[in-house]
Amino acid sequence: MKNQKENLRLLISLGLAGVMVAAILWLISKVSSTIITTSSNPTQTSSSLTNKPSLMNLGTRILVKVQTSPEKTDGVKAFAEKDFSTAVKKFTDSLKNNPNDPETLIYLNNNAKIARDNSEAIKVAIVAPINFDPSLAEEILRGVAQAQNEVNTQGGINGKKLQIVIASADNREDSARLDNELVQDKSLVAAVGVRRKAEIYKEKGLVLVLPVELPNQAENPAKLDNNTVNSQSNSSTSNYLFHVNPLYNNLVDTHSRYIARQARNVAICGDVRSSRDNSASSSNQILVEQYTQAIKNYGSNVISTPCNLADKNFDPKAFVDKAIETENASGFLLMPSIRNIYFATKVAQEVKGRKPLFASETMYSATTLQNGKDLEGMVLPVYWHRNANKDNPFAKNAFQLWNAQVNQRTAGAYDALQAIIAGLKEDGTREGLQRVLSNPNFSTSGATGMIQFSPSGERQGEAMLVKIERCESCSSGTGYDFALLNKK
Repeated sequence: MKNQKENLRLLISLGLAGVMVAAILWLISKVSSTIITTSSNPTQTSSSLTNKPSLMNLGTRILVKVQTSPEKTDGVKAFAEKDFSTAVKKFTDSLKNNPNDPETLIYLNNNAKIARDNSEAIKVAIVAPINFDPSLAEEILRGVAQAQNEVNTQGGINGKKLQIVIASADNREDSARLDNELVQDKSLVAAVGVRRKAEIYKEKGLVLVLPVELPNQAENPAKLDNNTVNSQSNSSTSNYLFHVNPLYNNLVDTHSRYIARQARNVAICGDVRSSRDNSASSSNQILVEQYTQAIKNYGSNVISTPCNLADKNFDPKAFVDKAIETENASGFLLMPSIRNIYFATKVAQEVKGRKPLFASETMYSATTLQNGKDLEGMVLPVYWHRNANKDNPFAKNAFQLWNAQVNQRTAGAYDALQAIIAGLKEDGTREGLQRVLSNPNFSTSGATGMIQFSPSGERQGEAMLVKIERCESCSSGTGYDFALLNKK
């Protein structure tokens, strides 16, 4: 009897031990499946830095909310459920109804077709400021989508399809996490986008090509944070940052020279927002300072009457009247953010016919032409214009694809990806791509002409000036267009 009780206790102990071992093994397997990602699966992105959802998206979420349709919603849902044939059909249907949606074109060419066909792919990230500047984000996405569409239609890069992951931070706090997530994802070979603190791309060895330029990228590096783009080493062996357009001071200098010839006393309207860390307002403030100094260097003056387009109490009429009557303003320079073009137009309405109008390159936009009657005669600087090189097929192809004209930000994004594509055709690794782009013999053609980088990653080139003029039956559909000026 005693032996039976001892045997029973032994069996119970062994049973409990077995249950504990099984529980431990189950827990280990669950943790492992959370940590280990299947990078070979083209539908997955992950963040190994935190438990937060990944900031990179291949097609399971709609990021550009203004470009939403039932078909697109169904496509995203089907893609998330790995029903790729349905996703392809739904994205295709969405584009038939709205061909001007770059996010859907990327999702279609991107992962839906790649996953459906089980194609081998090479992955590049596009950093788009969707939550901060949706208009700019769409302009950049169109250039990337067009380049991706062309290369995949032609068979891809050395037989591999080009896959685009869209990276977008939901808020400024997530911006640093986004950079870390990108550089640590070894499946990515390059990125396109504007990052104010880009040192990490050099440190971690991920090529970043900038599709547009910011004013502070032309400033003296000693005045800026040590992590900004300009503080990169000039060594071709360590540089991972490449500018597809000439730096911003090229635009400012060309434009200021023209302005100084047309106006003796210039009134400048900036667009400076308050911010906890001032990063949001610094770019426009630096631009105001750059223009002020350049205009003075060419012999004209900048009046002292303040004009801030971001001030909710700003009165356009009071400002214009005071500038003209009190300080003898003979020209007005508007430099809004893309989202504040409306307020710049209000200033222009008060100036109309009284004094010459000028604007920064941010107003090189279809939104501007919608108010062409108030802005006729305004002159602004650009890196690209569709008539600058009529033999270049980019503008024509873009119009056929998007059913609309595009601007230089779309052209810059297109060229940024074209440079990456050309580099990857020679070497498909991160390190190899950096070596190819840094080689002084590297060149490729794009929307803005021949693309070639200096050892420090900069691109030389000239700025152009355009003027808003009335037109008949022009493609903008507004009755106004940007006409290329022959002389600076």
